[in-house]
Amino acid sequence: YLIIRFASSKRLAHRMLKQRGFTLPEVLVAITMIVLIIVTATNLLVSSTRANRTNINNIVAFNLAQEALEGMRNVRDGYWLHNRYWRGDDRVAQGIFGESFEQDGMYIIEKKHEFFTAQQCSQSGNNMNQLSTVASFSPWNIEKITSTDDIRAQLFIENLNDVSRYTHNRTDEESLYKRWLEIQTIPYELSSGQSRDDVKISVTAVVEWNEQSRVKQVRVPTLLTDWKAGPL
Repeated sequence: YLIIRFASSKRLAHRMLKQRGFTLPEVLVAITMIVLIIVTATNLLVSSTRANRTNINNIVAFNLAQEALEGMRNVRDGYWLHNRYWRGDDRVAQGIFGESFEQDGMYIIEKKHEFFTAQQCSQSGNNMNQLSTVASFSPWNIEKITSTDDIRAQLFIENLNDVSRYTHNRTDEESLYKRWLEIQTIPYELSSGQSRDDVKISVTAVVEWNEQSRVKQVRVPTLLTDWKAGPL
């Protein structure tokens, strides 16, 4: 029995010694394939992350542009409701919404987030329609800028308790974005063949930011008119 067991073990060992292992080229090919799989998966993950970030930036920029256009519509309507020229008036020292936008050019528009309190509304003798009172609590403020490099075009993030908002007021946290309005007068053709330059403007809200060493922009245009053709 011992002789047979020894002979069987010897034959098994001999067969194991005759089996071929992996050659060096085979090992290199296997390692290369594993590395390629890892690199491809990593590139896909990085590309997906960048695409998500780009989509988020575009969505935020578009909403910021829409906010600026909504503010301009509110300003246009506010001037008309207060029986004033719809683009403001450079001839008065104090406008309801800051500077007028009678001149073509670049402007910033800022949400002021200031409201009348219930106590102020109930005070006797407090004339809510006075220009100084209305201007102090107007919901928007407009300022003219001459260059997009103006610090006033930069947007900052303001944190108020659990709420964060974008603002042109300088705070501790600077955002990615700049925002401004481009205003241009458009001639309004009359049926008589003549035209007027005081009833129609093109307003383009521009939001700009740097992404991966490239400057990106979102431009949202609209048209605003003196839709009531003058004050009340």
